Amino acid sequence: MGSLLVKVKTKMSIHAHEKVRGLLEGQYGSVFKGRSMDFDDLREYIPGDDVKDIDWKATARSGQTRIKRYVAIRKHNILLVVDTGRSMAARSASGESKKDVAVMAAGVIGYIAQKHGDLVAMVSGDSESSQYMPLKGTNEHLERILQHIDARATPEAARSNLASQLEYVARSIRRRMMLIIIADDLALTTEHEQLLRRLGAQHELMWVTVGDADLTSKQWWDDEMDDIDIEQMIPSYLRRQKQLATEFVQATATRRSELARLLTRLGISSERVTGEVDVVPGLFRLLERQRYAKRR
Repeated sequence: MGSLLVKVKTKMSIHAHEKVRGLLEGQYGSVFKGRSMDFDDLREYIPGDDVKDIDWKATARSGQTRIKRYVAIRKHNILLVVDTGRSMAARSASGESKKDVAVMAAGVIGYIAQKHGDLVAMVSGDSESSQYMPLKGTNEHLERILQHIDARATPEAARSNLASQLEYVARSIRRRMMLIIIADDLALTTEHEQLLRRLGAQHELMWVTVGDADLTSKQWWDDEMDDIDIEQMIPSYLRRQKQLATEFVQATATRRSELARLLTRLGISSERVTGEVDVVPGLFRLLERQRYAKRR
């Protein structure tokens, strides 16, 4: 089997070159920079120190202004949360397999993180199980992550159930991380909302949706189309009905807007990508949105 990471790098070099350069040199770093430090000890305040570092309790006890001194952490921790249930084996809005788009998104994020010296982990799974691949910062590790997504997200996989992976993270991951969720074009439930609120109290969250194909679109009329979740073919004559197409488009638009509103309300920056070619510009927009949100 060929290297998926090499494929990701090749596509990055072909598509949206200026966007790739921006991600590598500026956009990613501007979102992830910050103190990123562990507390070390206290010292006396020196003019010019950041007043945010003043330890007011220690100042009150000692009678002298004390500030917290920190030891820098060189690496950030990025956790990919990826749906590898059967829904991700369906067709994306571009006509590509959604898992190929997910591999591209995970590969771009992981590659850029590693270029910045950061560590990448992944939680993936379906309705039956969740798997954790621990934090590492090597190309070999990222290749294993991408191969895992590619091998697991098949029509034979169990049903998708993103709530299971979110619950796994909430239960098992103790250290603070940046969570980047790569998910199907799904409708969020109350369970999802509760889990996202819980995770948002500990971690920083971003969301990437891999968009579904419009099965009623003319471009797919001559193709065989299956609903992977119910494991049934959708006949062409049904997909050609104007009323059905109208209702499908309206329902899809409603679901997308509800997802966007909920994520905005939860303070989660999000982006919907339609195919592999949209991944780099989509991630660029996502990081821009996240940077702006952190400024407010």
